[in-house]
Parts: sequence; structure tokens; C-alpha cells
Amino acid sequence: MGYRGLRVAPRRPLNSDSRIELLRRSPYFATASDDILRRIVDASMTRSYSAGERIFTEGDAEGRAALHFVVYGTVRIFKTSLGGREQVLRLMRPGDSFADVAAFDAGGYPASADALERSVVMIVPRSIIWSVLSDYPEMTLGALQVMAGRLRHMTALVEDLSLRRVTSRVAKFLLEEPVGVTLNQSQIATLLGTSREMVGRSLHSLADDGVIALHGSQVEILDRSRLEEIMSSG
Repeated sequence: MGYRGLRVAPRRPLNSDSRIELLRRSPYFATASDDILRRIVDASMTRSYSAGERIFTEGDAEGRAALHFVVYGTVRIFKTSLGGREQVLRLMRPGDSFADVAAFDAGGYPASADALERSVVMIVPRSIIWSVLSDYPEMTLGALQVMAGRLRHMTALVEDLSLRRVTSRVAKFLLEEPVGVTLNQSQIATLLGTSREMVGRSLHSLADDGVIALHGSQVEILDRSRLEEIMSSG
């Protein structure tokens, strides 16, 4: 299912300057000088992933975790139950960082990550992050800002999964997720903590009510105000 709205980063050569530009847009390094950013870039690496390829698995790399940045593409962060059921925690897009927790607490990755589409990821070793923050402690304010944002997101996710009806979750997804890649109903279901069948029913219910229109795999919002009301109704 496709949605328009995501501005995908241009797929240009990943030279040193473009990686510095990527880091500069992150709250982590917004106040960093060019010399600091170049120091980080020199210690980092980039990797390409095909659609569906695993980036890391929950529990891996204890003590060796790295901070990751999406250069382009989309990365899916998710948990898997013992029974194999998946819950997507977040979709990370160009400029977003992920694996922050493991990079700072030296534990294993608390969730798994894979590429939802062809993606390039910049990997910054934990050692260089700690070294830079030790030398420039004022930069820890940026790290606190990122972690606060992560906490807000997880609080909202708990609210969605525990307090919102599925139709309300679908409405919120349509309004707030500017996904520029193709997601099928099963993938949306793992993001919203429900089943593919429930996602399908909710979409058709919204279409029957004239709130959205379904054009094959595309969704067109016809009545944004009504969709916002459904999202807010819980």
C-alpha cells in the first residue's frame, strides 16, 4: 500500500562531505564543529542493504553496538515474540538515528532492524561516540534531546496499542505516517499491533464512510477533518 509524502534523500555518492552533512542534521551533532564531525566520519562506515535484509538482531553485539543513521531508504525497527509474531516499533527514514540505546548502555540491541527497501546506513562505532562526548560534554544535551524524543514515541505507541481501537490506529497512521515506500496490509498490521484482516476491514470501513478512497494499493484521503476525528476518538 503506497502513500505519498516522504522526501527521500537523493542517492548521491557517499563522500566525506555528504556524511558530515548527514550528521550535522542530527540533534546529536547539531553544535559540533567540522573537525569533530570529520573525526566521527573518519571512524564510521556505510553499508548498503537490500529490501528485507537484516541489519542486526535483538540481543546481538553486546558491548559492541554502534549508532546507526539512515542515509537513504527506510529501516524497520521491530520486536519478535517467541511465537514469531512481530511488532514494529518505528520506521526510520533518511537522517534518523537508531540503535541509540545499545550504543550508550553497552548492552545488546533491544530490538531487531531490517531494511524495508533498498537502504544505505551509516554506522558510527560506540567508541568514537563516547570519545567525542567525553571530550565535548556539552554535546550530551543533543543526546538527551534524542532520548527524550524516543521516550515520547514509545509512550505514544503504548497508548495506541492499549487504548485505541484499530480503526483509530489506522486513521492515525494515514494522517501521521508519510510513508514513501510500499507497505502491504500485513506490514501495516505489524506496525499497528493488529492483524492484516483488521487493517483491511478498517480501510474498507473508512472507504464506505467516504473518509478515504481506495485505488488498488493506493489510499486517497477525502475527508481529513473526519479522519482526524476518528483518530482522536480512541
